[in-house]
Amino acid sequence: MSTASVNLAVIIVSYRNADDVDRCLKSLARSDWDQFEIFICENGGEAAYRKLLAVLVGPDRTLQRISDASDTLDQPRKRLAEVVKCRFQDRTNTVRVGLAIDNLGYGGGVNAWLEPLLGVPGWGSVLVLNPDTEVDSRGLSELIAKSAEGFGMVGGSLVFHNTPDKIINYGLCWSRTTGRVVAIGRNAPIGSAPSVEDLDRIDAVSGACVLATRAFVEDVGLMAEDYFLYMEDLDWGRRRGKHRIGFASKAIIRHIGGTTIGSAVAPEKRSHLSIYLSARNGIVYARRFAGSRWICHFGVGLLFVVRYVLKGSLSAGRVALVGLLDGAKGKTGRPDAAPAPQRFD
Repeated sequence: MSTASVNLAVIIVSYRNADDVDRCLKSLARSDWDQFEIFICENGGEAAYRKLLAVLVGPDRTLQRISDASDTLDQPRKRLAEVVKCRFQDRTNTVRVGLAIDNLGYGGGVNAWLEPLLGVPGWGSVLVLNPDTEVDSRGLSELIAKSAEGFGMVGGSLVFHNTPDKIINYGLCWSRTTGRVVAIGRNAPIGSAPSVEDLDRIDAVSGACVLATRAFVEDVGLMAEDYFLYMEDLDWGRRRGKHRIGFASKAIIRHIGGTTIGSAVAPEKRSHLSIYLSARNGIVYARRFAGSRWICHFGVGLLFVVRYVLKGSLSAGRVALVGLLDGAKGKTGRPDAAPAPQRFD
């Protein structure tokens, strides 16, 4: 970042969902907060990167290309094979679109930009944002204002697009007893705020929209990458140490959800990739933060395997079981293949 006045870095990880990214950028272009730059990491390969640029950049598109690439962040680096520097058509905020050298997963895609950002001045907070979100015009300013109250990690009012009057969650709570992740405040009315008791229960802010201050990142470190997808947000929050979690109730973020890998809310509609990673990473996370209790979490996971079977989805049950077993073996990173019936992409 070239000037100290630009104090918010927005990081978006894309995976072959150019239209989602474009919609997200259009919402950010309407923001009442003007001190931000955007960093996009395309994880889906070169063809997806070319399509993303074709959708985003052009005379009649959301962005226009900038020829000046003199900033250190404009250059390719070890995990970004190519970087295109752009700006919005009607405002001067810079948008850098980077091509990942491989599918780095969610945490890796975030860190591909966050790591070099730590080496430059001029930003005070980073907003990690899912591509399938739309941020209300006051969203950025509300998140920044809450962080200024002394919070290191801040969430907003995340709502589903089809139920915009109800909050998805205030934050996430992980049970050391069962390993289940609880969405605190699920279906609370929009505009409400968590109680003191609820805030005390929150372990992390959902990775769909989480603001972290520079002090937080410098103290806690980068996102964990070896989960590939799922649980990296909880991991980040659980490592927060002295940093407090805040909630900006007036920051409205609309979330479509599951557009990249099919992580639908209804269990029977979830993709095999989503089922596998949820099962595996739940055990991986428990082995790190619950000690020997992870064995109990494995038992709870088996109940979910039975649930899939009882719902008539034998293949989903098998995928979940393999995920549990791989988690118990300590397997991490990008899955090579699904056990049945499809391959992981």
